[in-house]
Amino acid sequence: MDSFDEPTQDITEKIRLLFFTSHSCTWCPEVERVIEQVAGTSMQDMLHVSKIYVDEDLEIANKYNILSVPVVMMNEEIIAQGMITEDVIREKLWSQILPNIINRERDTLRKESMVILTTNTISSIISQELVRKNIGDYTHISVYQQVMMSLLALDPLIPQLLYQSGRELGIYGASPYYLTVLNPKVGAVTPEERFQEALVALAKLYTDNDIVPLYQATHCDIANIDGYNATLRIIDLVNSAGAIDIGETLCHFTAGEIAGTIEAMIGSAATVVETKCKGLGDTYCEFDIEVFPGKEPGKAPYKIHELKEDEKKIKFLGDLTKEEARRQLFYEFIHETTQHGYNSLLMKNVLRPSGKEFVHISLLQQQIMSLKFRDKFCGALLYSAGRELGVIGPAKNIIYDLVVNENLPVASLKKATEILYKYLTHPTNYLTRGYSFVEIVDGEDEDEMFIRIHECAYASGANLTETNLNETLCDFQAGYIAGRLALILKDPPIVTETKCHGTGHNFCEFKIEKGYSFDENDE
Repeated sequence: MDSFDEPTQDITEKIRLLFFTSHSCTWCPEVERVIEQVAGTSMQDMLHVSKIYVDEDLEIANKYNILSVPVVMMNEEIIAQGMITEDVIREKLWSQILPNIINRERDTLRKESMVILTTNTISSIISQELVRKNIGDYTHISVYQQVMMSLLALDPLIPQLLYQSGRELGIYGASPYYLTVLNPKVGAVTPEERFQEALVALAKLYTDNDIVPLYQATHCDIANIDGYNATLRIIDLVNSAGAIDIGETLCHFTAGEIAGTIEAMIGSAATVVETKCKGLGDTYCEFDIEVFPGKEPGKAPYKIHELKEDEKKIKFLGDLTKEEARRQLFYEFIHETTQHGYNSLLMKNVLRPSGKEFVHISLLQQQIMSLKFRDKFCGALLYSAGRELGVIGPAKNIIYDLVVNENLPVASLKKATEILYKYLTHPTNYLTRGYSFVEIVDGEDEDEMFIRIHECAYASGANLTETNLNETLCDFQAGYIAGRLALILKDPPIVTETKCHGTGHNFCEFKIEKGYSFDENDE
């Protein structure tokens, strides 16, 4: 039996995808190309694809009552007949995978990764020891926002995943330490007093300060406090600064981190719900906090702000489902909001009136790493989000200008990589301080190229501790490169990170190769 690659785990743990085709089918090659794009990315570890010719395997076709082709089945269920898009396949995949990711127990690797990240963060912030010697440890706010927004666009369950990841970061990350630095009184005797002092420290943490200069917000106030209930009001939060009204709250990761930090400080469960946000058209973000004294941390329910009917932006559009309409709305949202970020880079406007458009890279790394180590499939989630941004994100005109003298679509992988290199080294990309410089390395043949990114904001510093993570961390960047190349090549390539700060290297290396073609498989 042939397949894409040798399985890296028990096949029973993978999602089973059956593709029914025939030699005479005119639509099937296009559907096959879409499946190859999905199964050939970092999703290959979660998929087992079988290609079945109905005119040769009549017994299998009859077993599943396949009367026409193409047909795509997932775990014994037909998910598409006729033409199919990547969005449909990915939506079906995540609808099955995400509930398991959210409910699955965490392992010790997650805690260890948070400790490593916390050590590096504290060294950079408190001791002012630069992780990135050439460009410093701050990156443009748009780099952070693009990750968050691209993730939110993938699936309606992503907010819960971001909340839970943020909550675990609040427990195991640097925030509890920051609170003790900002307000030594957080060690108060009674839990209620500790809660009150923790709120004071959080207000300082989310306000511009020189002690912990993360610049994740401009200002924060305790808007209300009543026993174990309180409200924090945060202005110009990194998640949503410059965002437009989309009819959804956007700061789920921050809500979770606040909850986890409070749980770490007082030893009881807490729930945090964002009730106001730039994504709802408000001028600031507001978080309602509820503590459950005596209840074990992590046992408080996840809640999301219930919108009134007139606040909801998602409508049924023609034949689109609610999920498809939401995704389309997010595409428009990403385009407009990231354009605001792009204009900020060009100094045409500002995202925050304070003028502080850069945030510490640890904010970005915490978001990435808390997801990366939450579940083995979250790397594919980050890759998918990055690829979406690469396809629909801003500055596509730069790429189109670079290929204006080429015959589109570009056929040579080497030529496409050279065009991508020119894009990545464009001055506007360097303005973000997402990385310091880029280089191309030739592969062993014409179907393989490498791009090396130095001082990448996603991972720089992960190799500074004695404990090596031994993990690549830049799945989002790999997906983004794949998405950008999809604008250049007719058949988008597969991009895999092969070296990373997380594997002990001083740069991040991405292998670019032609897409996989799957062979016939036995059912």
